[in-house]
Order: sequence, then C-alpha cells, then structure tokens
Amino acid sequence: MEKINHFGIKNSCTEDFALYERGREYNRIIGYYDTVNKNERFYRGDQWHGINSGGLPTPVFNIFKRVINYFVSTIMSQKLAFRYGAEGMYIMLGDGKKREIEEKCATITSLNYRYDKDKIESLLSRGLFEAAVSGDFFLYTYWDASKKTAQGYSGDFATCLIDSTNVFFGDVNSSEIEEQPYIILSGRDQVDRLRAEAAENGAKRDDIDLITADDDTSDESGDFGKNELSGTKCTYLIKLYKKGGTVRYRKSTRRTVICHERDTGLRLYPVTLMNWERVKNRYHGQAVATDIIDNQTYINKAFAMVMKHMTDVSFSKILYNSNIIDEWTNEIGEAIAVNGPTESAALRIEPGTLQSGFLDVISLTLSVTKELLGATDAALGNVRPENTSAIIALQQASGIPLENQRRGLYETVERLGMIWLDFVLNYYDSSRVFMYTENGVQKGEVLTHQGLNEVLFDCRVDVGASSYWSELAAVTTLDNLLASGKISFEQYLKRLPDGFIPAKDELISEIKAHAGSETASE
Repeated sequence: MEKINHFGIKNSCTEDFALYERGREYNRIIGYYDTVNKNERFYRGDQWHGINSGGLPTPVFNIFKRVINYFVSTIMSQKLAFRYGAEGMYIMLGDGKKREIEEKCATITSLNYRYDKDKIESLLSRGLFEAAVSGDFFLYTYWDASKKTAQGYSGDFATCLIDSTNVFFGDVNSSEIEEQPYIILSGRDQVDRLRAEAAENGAKRDDIDLITADDDTSDESGDFGKNELSGTKCTYLIKLYKKGGTVRYRKSTRRTVICHERDTGLRLYPVTLMNWERVKNRYHGQAVATDIIDNQTYINKAFAMVMKHMTDVSFSKILYNSNIIDEWTNEIGEAIAVNGPTESAALRIEPGTLQSGFLDVISLTLSVTKELLGATDAALGNVRPENTSAIIALQQASGIPLENQRRGLYETVERLGMIWLDFVLNYYDSSRVFMYTENGVQKGEVLTHQGLNEVLFDCRVDVGASSYWSELAAVTTLDNLLASGKISFEQYLKRLPDGFIPAKDELISEIKAHAGSETASE
C-alpha cells in the first residue's frame, strides 16, 4: 500500500519533490500551463490548433508576432551597463576610506565586460520574448566548477534563462524574491548524468539506482518541450533556501538527493524575475499575448469567412435544363447541343456581393488592437511621411506604454549586477585576478576582500543612447520618405542600416561619380 506523506503526496519521495508537486498544482489551478502553451502556439503561428474549422480555410494573419517583435526590439534598443556604488556609506566614512571604496566600486563596475562576454544582451532579449508570451522571465546564476578561465583557474559564475513554468516560489502570493522561504527550479536531464553527479557527491549505490527515467513532461513549456526520446530523462530539482543569513543549495530527484545541503555563502538568491505586467497577489505576471488571443482568433476567422464567401460566390454559376441538355461543359468555345427550344435551356446566376461593412469591421479590429497595444502604424514605420517631424514624434510617443516594461528590465539588470557581485565577493579569493576591460585594453587587479563584505554596495543601470527604431521600422520609414520625394536616393543609401545592400559604399561612390560626370558634361 502506498504511503502518503505530510504534504499529501503519494509515493516515497523527497521533501523537495513534495514541495514541487504543490507548486505544480498551484500552476494548474490558475491555468498557467495551458495559458503559456496556448500563447507560445499563437506566437509561432499555430493559431487553429484544436479548432474545428467547419470547412473554412485556415489563414493566419499573425499580429501576435509582429507586435511582440516590435515590443522587444523597442525595449532592447538602448545599451545597458552596470554602475556600482556605495553612496549610503560615504557619510559614515573618512576621506581615506571613502576614496578606497570609490576605487573598488570603479574596479567592480568593470564587470560590464562580462555583460558582453557572456552575451547577456541576447539573454535579456530572449527573456523579454518569454515574458511577453508567458508573463515572466527568470535568470539563474550559478557557479560552474568546470568553467575554464584565462588565469588557469577552474570555475566561474554563469547565467542562464529558466522557463517560467520551471520556477516555483514558496510564497505564491508575492513576487519579491528575497522574501521567499524557498525557491525551487526544475529541469530535465539525462539519467546517466544525474547518476554520475550523485556518485561524485557520495551517494550510495541503492540511492543512485532510484534515479530512473520518467516521461512526466507536463510542466515543460511549449508543445515541443513535451517531446523527448523515451526512457532517457528524468526531472531534477534545485532547492534554494536561506539559513543563517546565507543561501543554501540542495539538488534531488523524486526519490534521491543528488547533492545534500550546501552553503553557497551567497546573501542573495541567485535568481532574477521580471513580470511583463504584475498581477496582484500572484508571483506570475500577465503576458501581453494573453490580451490579444481573442482578437487574433476573430481576425483569422473573419478572414476565413471572407475567403470562403469569395470562393463560393465570386464566380457566376450556370443553371441548365437537363431535359434539354444532357451535360454542361465549361470548355472555351465548345458548342453545346440542345434538343429543344433554347430560350429555357440555361440561365446564368450573377456573382454574389459581400457586405462592405464586414471588411470595415475586420480592418477596424486590426487597427484598434495595434493602437491599444501601442504598436501603431507610425511606430512600425507603416505611414507615408507628409510631415517627418510629426512621424518621429508619434513613434516616440508610441513607446510610452512600454515604460513599465523598461523599468522592470532595468530592475532585473540591477539585481543581476548585485548577484554577480555576490559571487565575486564570495568565490573570488585574494589570489585570483579580477579581469576587466578599460578603453578596449584587457587589465587585471587583485581584489582585497577584507572589509568589502561589510560595504553596502548598490548597483544602478546606465542607459546608453537609443537607436530608437528597429531596423525593419527604420527601413520602412526610409522607403516611404524616398517614395514621397522627401529625400534623395543618396540620402536614402547613407541612412540604410548595414547589411541590407551589399557594397553600399561603392554604390554611393558610383552615384556621386555619375552625378559629377553629368554636371561636367553640362
């Protein structure tokens, strides 16, 4: 007979797995898995999934992808960088100590080189797509003992993106990370690798044998996350919790603890969270995709009905008297034999007409949906510029609805900066050179950690100049300016983003040379 533990979970399983099951149940109650999977499906264009079309065509007019791509490119159009300080402590320090802390802050700020080296900008861009589709994105920073460094040391911190369906908070009613009693991260890995890891950590053979394959992929994000090679993987859990002021780490499967409690030395949970839109009393956010599913569905169905109507009644039909004509043919120029009077032999039915108001409703639905989301035609560059200054003003104003998401991203990057600093102060010993780049030159410095753990550092994000338009919107606007005669072809080429036309500079030179020769001949 199966036992039921104090968490109400059947089978003999680890305590962490019982907590994980409770987290999954919460996600099912709020319909989170279904929402994320449906949103992901709509984004990639599978928008008729599970719908009986009833003989209608199944067109897809994917405003989902266009709007979300625009949002992400707009938010990511500005260059971000860390800036460390300890302003709150300066009042309490003497001038000598103050200068020392300022110098340390300047050195630590050079962690920005890791921002580029570890391709964090690309990671954030992918994260924003996740947030727009699922409502959240999570970054997890961990110590990778196998990572090689230029100094010959083994081990360094690394940051990765975690699916929002694989993160479980101990307090589901709060999105404040540091207030969580625990955070569980789930994942799927090869059974052989998990067994080898358990053996390295001293697990007994009987416990290692309990690590077996399972096919439970119900909380994996997206349709394709549920497809695996059968019998190869199982679920593992990483539990993060605090004890004595530091973060503890434990890794397990359903029935085996792979790595027992380990003190990481970190003061902060190495996890960041950004909600696309915060939801009251819920750690999961609201995705922009969820708001437009009904509109997207209507647009697809409405166009499908128009297509069906045009296919059925756009061409004239012939009614013929089968008592007079044995068989009708539509072959061009072919004679038709009639055994009787021709007056009542055949009749043509004229094509039907579509109510123009129906097309107006479709067009209005498209435009109002984009307008309410802030993805207007002006923002996307889909307008003919009669007044260029007004167009630019409209594009800038259209970005205002994304300010909350921008601020959320900045907070995420600031927290990531503090987590990285936490790793540096706890894992980089005094013999390790802290590498950084200054004015394009690689440099290194040994950090003296004495007293630094007592300094209340803070991290702020410096926002660089914005290349406001995405390349697509920029090219579309340039096309319209050229078509309306507002700019010359040479001006158009000079402002065209690199990569759209091969040998662009040579083409501009040829145009100048041709214009010069024409002037000389005159």
